[in-house]
Amino acid sequence: MTKVFDLAPSWLYAAALALLLVLLLGQRVQVSNAKAAQARSAQALTDYKLSISETSRILQADNDRKAADNNARQLEALNAARTRETLASAAAGALRLERDKLLDAVRIASRRDRVPSTTATAEAQSAGPLANVFGQCTAEVQELVDAADDHASDVQTLIDSWPR
Repeated sequence: MTKVFDLAPSWLYAAALALLLVLLLGQRVQVSNAKAAQARSAQALTDYKLSISETSRILQADNDRKAADNNARQLEALNAARTRETLASAAAGALRLERDKLLDAVRIASRRDRVPSTTATAEAQSAGPLANVFGQCTAEVQELVDAADDHASDVQTLIDSWPR
């Protein structure tokens, strides 16, 4: 065996051994660089997941705030609608009272203006056609006013409670 080693100078063996050591060290460096790159990638992935989680939390908080604002706006709109309904009902009641007073005045006036020689049939009739027509007209106008007030209140409620 000594003959094989004698064929090449000893420095060549030393150089080959040094080359092998350099290659092994190079592989170790590559492995450690790959491990460091993998650790950096894992940290970047963790940071990305954390940022997604934080963004999702912020978006959820914003959605919750908007939902609470919308619920509050709807509640305010409903309370305002109830107030409008109460005021409209009170105004309608006052108008009905005034209408009834006017109808009574028309009936009383029509009784006073009768000629004393009227027949019993004429006296048995109601206070007069004027009071009847007036009563029917004002009742229908009152129904229209009530419907219009309800419609206007509904529209205002929708406008006030609409999400922004």
